Amino acid sequence: HWRGKSKFYCAGRCITGGEGECPIACLGGLSWASLATWICILVPSALYFAFVLPRQRQNAPALLVPTSLALFVATVFFLLATCCSDPGIIPPRKFVLATGNRAELAELMGYDLLGPTGEEPCGDPYMDAANMVPEALRQEGYRWCHTCQIIRPPRASHCKDCDHCVLRYDHHCPFVNNCVGQRNYHFFIGFTTVAIFLAMIVLPAILWTFSGDGE
Repeated sequence: HWRGKSKFYCAGRCITGGEGECPIACLGGLSWASLATWICILVPSALYFAFVLPRQRQNAPALLVPTSLALFVATVFFLLATCCSDPGIIPPRKFVLATGNRAELAELMGYDLLGPTGEEPCGDPYMDAANMVPEALRQEGYRWCHTCQIIRPPRASHCKDCDHCVLRYDHHCPFVNNCVGQRNYHFFIGFTTVAIFLAMIVLPAILWTFSGDGE
């Protein structure tokens, strides 16, 4: 009953995928963009730690090695956390009905995802948008998703790449092979921040060393 394209591992604790652009089947559907992200982090870092740091260690500041290592570990951690965490997926109608957790979700979300009790969507997007969303919720910004057939809260949106709705949807990022939303946005910001600082240390050092100036 799950129609989304995301892949679930470790009993649902790890969620990733949904990227349809050039997926690599042997790597579980990993996209070329996501693979390029890992290459751009691991290859320069390997050159830096294997060849650059040993040459600079005697003249470098004492904090350079632990700082570089901490930034690398943090970059990998935040990238993995962004790639493999739930961005805030809202279950579709068929899944809610199949699992029988409608009341539990209504208590958690503060409203009934499926609309008024006894009402069923007819399949027409305009009719369902008018009939399935109570007026009180509509005035607060709640909208009907005709794909998932649920009422989604304000700032939630349907991701066409993953094919499900996401709470506080920001965007779908092919470079992390996942949506960025309410539950992993802080990981995404952490990744971009530490990756910038890592690049500011690693890339100039590599260019300086291999250009001959570091001899």
